[in-house]
Amino acid sequence: MQNTTLVRAAIATSIAALISTGCGSDATGETAPTGQSRPGSDLAAEAGATEVEGPEPRLVVADALSGRVDVLDLTTADKVHSFQFDHPTVLTTVKDRYAFAVDASGGTVHVVDAGSWTIDHGDHNHSYTKAPMEIGKLTGEQPGAVVIGDDKVATFFDADGRADVIDFAQLRKDSAEVGEVVPSASAHTGMVIPVADRYLVSRSGTGAGAFAAASFELRNAEGRVETAFDVACPAANGHAVFDSYALAACDDGVFLARVTGGQWTAEKIPYPEGIGPSTRPTAFRGTDGTPLLAATAGSPTANDGVLLLDPLNRHWNHLRTPAAALDVNLSGDGRSLFAVLADGTFRVFDAASGAETASVPALTGDKLHESAAITVGGNRAYVTDPEAKAVIEIDYRDNARIARRLDVGISASSVSVVGS
Repeated sequence: MQNTTLVRAAIATSIAALISTGCGSDATGETAPTGQSRPGSDLAAEAGATEVEGPEPRLVVADALSGRVDVLDLTTADKVHSFQFDHPTVLTTVKDRYAFAVDASGGTVHVVDAGSWTIDHGDHNHSYTKAPMEIGKLTGEQPGAVVIGDDKVATFFDADGRADVIDFAQLRKDSAEVGEVVPSASAHTGMVIPVADRYLVSRSGTGAGAFAAASFELRNAEGRVETAFDVACPAANGHAVFDSYALAACDDGVFLARVTGGQWTAEKIPYPEGIGPSTRPTAFRGTDGTPLLAATAGSPTANDGVLLLDPLNRHWNHLRTPAAALDVNLSGDGRSLFAVLADGTFRVFDAASGAETASVPALTGDKLHESAAITVGGNRAYVTDPEAKAVIEIDYRDNARIARRLDVGISASSVSVVGS
């Protein structure tokens, strides 16, 4: 699962967007940038990167209306870099460093290196910064689901009926080169899920719902169909990927495919009572180290609370909220559930019991809010306030204390933390 890991609670100093351009030569005789490691370091820095004392996380903020994607240093709140795209409606964070910005209307997925990351080196870590940069683009008709799994990123283009797949190894080479193209049988609103050396590929339906996903088939690395599952998944939208299983949210329940002893099986996890097509999940939030998944129960107009799913035990917890949940997320350890509500409050729940443990007014204004997003970095949650053009930093371990209000200057529709 995609994850934001622990950020140091306090960072005394910040080095924003440092670049080292040490001397070196390639085969053409041109000077090439080299990385700068800290004295005594046991790991070389990649080209253009500077090793720093500890994690220096950055906030990536996208505004779908203006097309701006800004990268901020979270220590100083200074803007490190600004990209100008078309309509980047959704940001997907990859490997706690990269951001895939999907422009569904323009048919482009911009792949951005946000320029801050930490590498686990056994009994210690190495942290690096470099200048943010766009390392490539994916193009096609109607880009949609971006799915991370099995050390790959698969971006599905609905009108083309295909997914472009990029290996993590390519991203580390500052390249968004597509390694594999995984086709589906036809154009539809679907997804391709890399899992356990295979691909779960959505299949379209027939009749009036022909452009919607109806079920899945399993393909091997060569693209050959190994299994066409007979478990239906009407209108698949929302997914989660683990080492040996993956799932997708459907209109009538959650499709779960898993491999045990080399054999793949599929089944349906029914929704809890009262959840149907209008209140079903359309996106899941999770974290490494726990199978727990969180989702809003339908759109904000449904006002049907928050859902928690333990897929291995097929167990749901349906939490009612006093106002519609605009977005949800989980803490890094999976113990706390966060929700931002239409009444402007940020609420913390115990993920095991469902009990509310803290609440704070977060969004400005008294009227009901229509949109907000939550991302998590260490012991901080970051909530967008599009109307105020701000991002609110909340210390959720300290009774949901508002630590800072960051004036980002754009109506943030999507947000993510990297380098934690």
